[in-house]
Amino acid sequence: MTRPKEMTAEKRLLTVREAAAVLGFSTPNPVYKLIADGKLPKVDLPIRGGARIDQRDLDAFIERRKNVA
Repeated sequence: MTRPKEMTAEKRLLTVREAAAVLGFSTPNPVYKLIADGKLPKVDLPIRGGARIDQRDLDAFIERRKNVA
């Protein structure tokens, strides 16, 4: 089975720390708060530290936060 090209070209699931870096945070704490507040969904994997952020959810979050003056 082959994967769609867009899934192999970039990483789809980010660690909370990676998502924090994309958003410009130096620690993952603000991302955990966004998750706890229901503003950013997470994917739970059955491994230690298994919380992951889907890149598409992160992109959608960023789009919702844009302000046009």
